[in-house]
Amino acid sequence: MPERDAIIVGQGLAGTTLAWCLLEAGLSVLVTDREEEVTSSKIAAGLITPITGQRLALSWQVETFLPAARIFYALLEQRTGEKFFHEREAVRIFYREDERERWELKRLDPAFQRYLSDPQPSPLLDPVVAEVTAGGFAMRTAQLDVAKFLAVSRRYFQELGCHERREFDWTVSLPEARWIISCEGYAAARNPYFDWIPFKAAKGEILTVRFDRPLAPRSVHRGIWMAPTDDPTVYRVGSTYDWEHLDQCPTMEARGELEAKLRSFIKLPFVVENHEAAVRPIIQESKALLGLHPVHERLGYFNGLGSKGSLHAPWFAACFRDYLVHGSPLPAGCDLRKNF
Repeated sequence: MPERDAIIVGQGLAGTTLAWCLLEAGLSVLVTDREEEVTSSKIAAGLITPITGQRLALSWQVETFLPAARIFYALLEQRTGEKFFHEREAVRIFYREDERERWELKRLDPAFQRYLSDPQPSPLLDPVVAEVTAGGFAMRTAQLDVAKFLAVSRRYFQELGCHERREFDWTVSLPEARWIISCEGYAAARNPYFDWIPFKAAKGEILTVRFDRPLAPRSVHRGIWMAPTDDPTVYRVGSTYDWEHLDQCPTMEARGELEAKLRSFIKLPFVVENHEAAVRPIIQESKALLGLHPVHERLGYFNGLGSKGSLHAPWFAACFRDYLVHGSPLPAGCDLRKNF
């Protein structure tokens, strides 16, 4: 009999949520991680925004993913005694006329109204803080403190004796386990068992800025986003997309772009306290890819959560758990074996 039911390689959002789901199902789990200081999960802002994008569309299957995320994170806060999931208000500011016109066609749709703040704040933002003459709207959103969630989970796994800090070597004889599951993010592109999966990865850069006064704990979106932290004077600002330079090196070009966009609507002075870059593990249509290897039955894969990982990870991890434990089918379009 194998020593463990599952070895999970990588403790980002994918690996952490899957580990929790398998542990809750009573399986024996070992999580291995290199514990890099900067990863796409560790620098993620964790914004969960139901109305999103330039076309002001409902986030894909948000009516399914959001309740699952709320239940999942609430359970883990209860387990750990730590707070890392926050219900927030977000303000979307229009910066092009076509956005305003598009919103006029959608704002009375019940599918959109269920996520809007009621009543709408007036003004949307303090005019001393931001320029909002173009209009916009406020919506009910959430935010996961991703770095804290990962750190709290790591401590919990360590206390259970199911976490190891080490580089997992896929080139040697693999250890005995019922399943060995790659949750390595973009690093999986170098995994010899899964290097045939085509990534459409993008480098993203994020700033941490400090304002000269406290701000309300809400996220603001206008071409870029600014997201609150535990310190009311400190916000995360992002992000950029670079499909060519897939590294973790911050660039002055991206910093200048983010600072200029922030100054285009925020009136308050600020200083940049940190600048980070990481590669988002985007695979296909920014949707997750999961399942077992088409040849090696013991090898699994859970990746491709992209920029909406905080919203998508709990539901997909539960689907993968049910697939492994009960043989339930994986979501259409996300099954590794059926898509590749």
